Amino acid sequence: MPEPDRTDPAPEDIEAPPPSRPREEVAFLRAYESTTAWKPQVVADNVLTGIFLADTTYRGSLAALLLQESVEAARRLAAVWHALADRSMTVARRLEAPLPGAAQWTAMASAVGLTEDPRDVLRMLGLDESAEESATELLEFGGLTWYTDPIRAAEAGPPALTVASGQPATLVWSGHDAAGAPAEAYVLLEDEAVIALADATGDFVTWTRDFLGAYIDARTGANR
Repeated sequence: MPEPDRTDPAPEDIEAPPPSRPREEVAFLRAYESTTAWKPQVVADNVLTGIFLADTTYRGSLAALLLQESVEAARRLAAVWHALADRSMTVARRLEAPLPGAAQWTAMASAVGLTEDPRDVLRMLGLDESAEESATELLEFGGLTWYTDPIRAAEAGPPALTVASGQPATLVWSGHDAAGAPAEAYVLLEDEAVIALADATGDFVTWTRDFLGAYIDARTGANR
């Protein structure tokens, strides 16, 4: 008896999908650099503009939004750092993954803390001297380790917030890490601390975009 015609391919006949086309990958990276990575700064700038004009009862909620954007900016910096430092898969593929958590942030912060020459940062990331200014600023930034706790608190989802009374009041950012353990971070609701959050957000976004932009330019042969 003849075998019936096989209309569905056997598993061994199915070809793996082709890798992303280079042009599509570059387009993704350009969109990431110009929109995704920039968003936290855009939001933070607008929050900072309004936070001192709004009713004081809104300050806790607005400061929490500012912290949320600052944490996202930090995690995107870590994402670009690790994507450039480890090219075992494409940069675009790494940036499509979930945002890094506290462990990856700590690994980046440790590498930065052990480095003195910005040219060594560029070598770690495989970048040319066009990103040296951002590498220098990153090495001079003294607050990387502070972000470990708020990043950990955001690993399992958006944290809850409360405002503890005091002079000044304190924003309590309460969440869970990736393993489900409780994690908290604290921000004083005073002008200096709020402005520092916004400034750090801008720094993280600038370095993220500069590092990624240098990679894109090198790949496409563009001049910065």
